[in-house]
Amino acid sequence: MISIALTSLALLTPWATQAPPPDAGPRIIALGDSTTAPRASVERVWSERLQDLLGDEFQGVQVLNRGVGGDTTVRAARRLHRDVLAENPDLVIIQFGINDGAIDADQGKTQPRVALDLYRDHLQWMIQNCLGMGAEVVLMTPNPVVASGIRKLGYADTVREVAAQYRLRLVDVERLFHRKPDFDQLLLDGMHPSDLGHAPIAEALAVEVGRALRARRPEVEAAPLAAGYTLPTLDLAAETARQIVVDREAGQYLGHPSTVLLEDGRTMFCVYPKGHGRGGLVMKRSDDAGLSWSERLPLPDNWTTSKEVPTIHRVIDAKGIRRLIVWSGLYPARLAVSEDDGAHWSPLKPVGAWGGIVVMGDVERLKDGRYMALFHDDGRFIQEGGSGGPRRFYVYKTLSRDGGLSWSRPVVIAHRPDVHLCEPGIVRSPDGGKLAVLLRENSRQRNSFIIFTEDEGRSWSAPRELPAALTGDRHTGRYAADGRLFISFRDTTRESVTQGDWVAWVGHFADLENGTEGQYRVRLMDNHHRWDCAYPALEVLADDTIVATTYGHWTAGEQPYIVSLRLKLAELDRMLD
Repeated sequence: MISIALTSLALLTPWATQAPPPDAGPRIIALGDSTTAPRASVERVWSERLQDLLGDEFQGVQVLNRGVGGDTTVRAARRLHRDVLAENPDLVIIQFGINDGAIDADQGKTQPRVALDLYRDHLQWMIQNCLGMGAEVVLMTPNPVVASGIRKLGYADTVREVAAQYRLRLVDVERLFHRKPDFDQLLLDGMHPSDLGHAPIAEALAVEVGRALRARRPEVEAAPLAAGYTLPTLDLAAETARQIVVDREAGQYLGHPSTVLLEDGRTMFCVYPKGHGRGGLVMKRSDDAGLSWSERLPLPDNWTTSKEVPTIHRVIDAKGIRRLIVWSGLYPARLAVSEDDGAHWSPLKPVGAWGGIVVMGDVERLKDGRYMALFHDDGRFIQEGGSGGPRRFYVYKTLSRDGGLSWSRPVVIAHRPDVHLCEPGIVRSPDGGKLAVLLRENSRQRNSFIIFTEDEGRSWSAPRELPAALTGDRHTGRYAADGRLFISFRDTTRESVTQGDWVAWVGHFADLENGTEGQYRVRLMDNHHRWDCAYPALEVLADDTIVATTYGHWTAGEQPYIVSLRLKLAELDRMLD
């Protein structure tokens, strides 16, 4: 598991991030060190030559040079979001190793600047992010060096191994140079390629990059799916007997609850902020599966400093130790832990030098016992200082191997340049072999989207638009006893009689896979606001009762408050009949 400290950016670069025009050709990023960066003593580096070589076949192609002299994979990882991901590239070329493997013997050093295993970890992390956002990746080995100075061997071999591991196209510059009879003329100073060296690099890259671009699948459908749905819609809004007030305070905004049901089937916790998406946290406990709720529980003092929507989850480590964890997002993402089923809690503590929005959107236990948590960010909170450029939405995963105590550095798993994908909600298939992640579409130009993984999150399908019947914010899904799915969300369907209300969808996992509408929708409660409601929490009891909990403007003219609603699918089926 990669755990890399991110500090504020150590390097400032002269380029500004700009979105490509709609009719632009392929956008390629050249990410590397001084062997990639432009040099005054070289007429044309390989990135400039590559653009010319590709230009006839790929009209409008852009090759953007993001090489920085003296860079290592450690430094490159710090600037990856700003210099690469924010550019929405179609393909990324990565070359590092000369500086990573350097041993500064003149300073009394005996080890390379970046250890070989750490070099591999950083390289893999950058690759995973580029692949996760939908870009192709081409790797380059470092070129051979004959200049004075000591360098540890093995970095080129590591690149070859990583390329094979991820099945990536590779330009082996080291072997390419060694095969040339004029090898000594290919290096300008024993280290950096000369003009004679940049030429064969560009030619080899043109072959591999051309193959990758030709094979690249189309990212964007020709047109959005229908903005409306044909499903019947049931209405529970007037059935107040189903509704239980969890918390309400005159004049105080209470919102965005998250719940967890413990193994006894009765004990339930609900956590939420005093404010819209931020503010001091409040927690209540139910000992009767949500029929009644305690007074507000005492919490650590620094829970009042929460900056974002909290979420609560049950996790279990390899030794069987059960924990409850509460997340609080923005930068840095913070975590609180209880190892006595909520009787006592730790303060909120940073889990790393990273953050995000709605941390965590969902947490899922994987087949090997690890936990995968998903969230999103738009460039502002993923690292210290954030991004001041255009907002680019990315969905991230992070992993825990120790039952939720520590978490890996996040990796991008989904991105599309034409829409804003966020707020991931996980649903596992009935046979356990596939995970679906439903995604809010925040530009409001299209329906919600979905991605799938069949290998426990190691690889993901391209984002695909969902039918309008499943369009909304903050999807949360649970299975009823008969195998049907109940998915609750805020209705943001562009053509819907319940737009802005708290709704749910009933159907099957096969509907998610096949892109079909499902069985029916139901309005759970009427929201007296055009959109502000329904970050829903869901629990299913032993008797198949669904306990759905969320916030909303349930009383006209008053601040939002927290309400729980109880139902069974059999009851809804009878209403449908």
